[in-house]
Amino acid sequence: MSSNLSKIDLCIIGKPNSGKSTLFNKLLKKYISNVGSQYGLTQNLIKDQFEFKNHLFTLYDTPGLRRKNKIYDTNEEKRNKEVTKLIKNVEFVILLIDVIENITKQDFRLADLVLKSQKSIFLVFNKIDLLDDQLKFKKQTQQFLEKNYSKYLTINLDFISAKNDTKILSVLNKILKNKKLINSKLSKPDLKNFLNTLDKKNKYPKIKNIEIRPKYIVQINKQILYFKVFINSKNKAPKLFCRFLENSFRNHFKLKGVPIVFDFISSKNPFAN
Repeated sequence: MSSNLSKIDLCIIGKPNSGKSTLFNKLLKKYISNVGSQYGLTQNLIKDQFEFKNHLFTLYDTPGLRRKNKIYDTNEEKRNKEVTKLIKNVEFVILLIDVIENITKQDFRLADLVLKSQKSIFLVFNKIDLLDDQLKFKKQTQQFLEKNYSKYLTINLDFISAKNDTKILSVLNKILKNKKLINSKLSKPDLKNFLNTLDKKNKYPKIKNIEIRPKYIVQINKQILYFKVFINSKNKAPKLFCRFLENSFRNHFKLKGVPIVFDFISSKNPFAN
């Protein structure tokens, strides 16, 4: 493998029997991880590499993650901790979901865990070959997440059949596109234009009849998109305002599905600190 390839760390997580090992083998184009309907076939982290469009992927298959109240074995608890640690050390995470079982509370817990670690997450619904009306399922799933998951703009969504090798390359292409977005550098004029656009719309949320406004935004050089936002208040930025600004920012710059950190600075002087 060439040392000049751009490197990407990717892990596959999900509940037991969601098809993680099947997807792992398909991506590597070889049989490494055991597959089958039996619960708990993958007992340990499995790692291998493959190349795709001038990128070297380090890929991890992981044991199925069940809810804590269903774990009675200390070994399984230890494996879960290893997966949690792994999530913090990779760039991208595929959360594989079985379309027949559909998305559950455990899937949302896993998604929240990834997002809390500031990683790009792909909610990939597997086994679409088992559905009679795939288009209807895709539309309903997208609408459900958009209406019921407050972090909808932070996730990426796709539908595949790992067994039949359907749409797998689509996920890889979206990961590469996502990586470019993470490396975006926004200019000062672009950030200023964003604030001017918000001012023109004049739809800032009011907290106790007080309108919180961003006065200045600066991008900080880090491995993820990181911004300091100076607001017109001495108090801590309310969650409602933080959520409003993040959603507006993502929509304005078309940054859906990438980790973004906003550090809100309370100060009357936008150039303080």
